[in-house]
Amino acid sequence: MEWEKLLRNSVKDGAIRELHLRKIPVLKNCDNWNNIEPIGYVDTPMKYTHYKGILVMYQDRIFFVTSKTMEALSEFVKWNVKKKLRVIPEK
Repeated sequence: MEWEKLLRNSVKDGAIRELHLRKIPVLKNCDNWNNIEPIGYVDTPMKYTHYKGILVMYQDRIFFVTSKTMEALSEFVKWNVKKKLRVIPEK
């Protein structure tokens, strides 16, 4: 519960810390894809992985949706993502 509260408020001023981004769960399946609220687009390489997709709010929790999932659902869901989020690297 503590992490959920922290992650829910992790996007501030169009930026998110790398540590918080790594802790956000990936949304692979949900009941209704039209009920999600896009927060912003993320495209950043990290040490062991590359995050490319969007951050969304679903049932009052924050999730990451990969670009592959977005492409697979593109004919069913309108992804209205207008802003790109900046990722603040850890020192």
